[in-house]
Amino acid sequence: MMDKATFPVRARTVPRRPIAVISALLIALAMPAFAHAEIVLNDLKGRTVALEAPARRVVVDDGRLILALSFLTDDPVSLVAAWPHDVDRFGRELYASYRQRFPAIATLPRSASSAQDMIAEQIIAGNPDLVVLSLYSHPAEQQLGQLKQAGIPVIFVDFVADPLANSDRSLDILGKAVGRQAEADRVIAFRKHHKALISARIAKADRSGRPVVFMETHASMQEPCCNSPGTGSIGKFIEFAAARNIGDILAGKPSGQISLEYVLASKPEVYIAGGGEYMAHRGGLLIGPNYDAKQTRDSMARLLARPGFRTIPAATKGAVHGLSQQIFNSPLDVLALELIARWTHPELFEDLDVETTRGTLNSLMAVPLTGTYWTD
Repeated sequence: MMDKATFPVRARTVPRRPIAVISALLIALAMPAFAHAEIVLNDLKGRTVALEAPARRVVVDDGRLILALSFLTDDPVSLVAAWPHDVDRFGRELYASYRQRFPAIATLPRSASSAQDMIAEQIIAGNPDLVVLSLYSHPAEQQLGQLKQAGIPVIFVDFVADPLANSDRSLDILGKAVGRQAEADRVIAFRKHHKALISARIAKADRSGRPVVFMETHASMQEPCCNSPGTGSIGKFIEFAAARNIGDILAGKPSGQISLEYVLASKPEVYIAGGGEYMAHRGGLLIGPNYDAKQTRDSMARLLARPGFRTIPAATKGAVHGLSQQIFNSPLDVLALELIARWTHPELFEDLDVETTRGTLNSLMAVPLTGTYWTD
């Protein structure tokens, strides 16, 4: 502490208007701190990342992240500095609607996807202020170090590996990162409310007799049978709906292949085929706004004509359904969750109106989801 006895002596040596000078100094010191106020993010790898300001030039490694951004701003493409142009992941129909609304999406620089090796130099050349990577991508520590040295922050999010646990957290992280926290909170609240309603009804289900479900992802006549979700990813939705996913033998894997013999022996009571426009050249389920009901129905009939499929309980009792893979892996997945709940427990969810849910989601996103994305 300052010696009180010396204070009068020191006071006489300062300028005549010390208050004004000190105030000016305090303001000068405070201004840089205010200008560089940090946004602190805790990403899905447990890393703490600080941004000086909301991100305005974002590099993503999965086109589906643009769908997530579309719930946060009316112009998600304006925030994107580069993306992988992975149109099949994005969804050809969805991409077409985004390209019509935001033509710049087609000419944006290309970045490596999460399925490829990241190229740090390519990212640095794009001069982004944030890189958003998928949790399942595996950039080398040296590459992350290059980005850090260049002053480019990196965050990890997830809408794929464990959507039930991570999608809302990822929306929250993205909302903070781009300065759209209120928009993120609104979507998260809507999603949580709908999940809570499903959970409350599922609690009434008889868990001793869980319906047996076979979900065939990327269902195809021309490729080996059968693609299935494992215990991760979409498999989490089936588990949430208090149903038994026959793909649970793929323990520890988000997805994989199971044999036709195993499918038949499991006697699935509900069959759900996944597909979309990307399956047009793979003999798969054709579903989406570019197909009418007859085209979708005919493609489903071809899938059921494969050896053995007509004999499974799901086919004999008419519990056969189809949905587009494009309503997974983004905030749209609440639609898939409601559909799975309704298809596995029709007695509990007879009044569940998924179209109403879609209408609300459409009001929250930049480009509405129109056309047929699921079928019974």
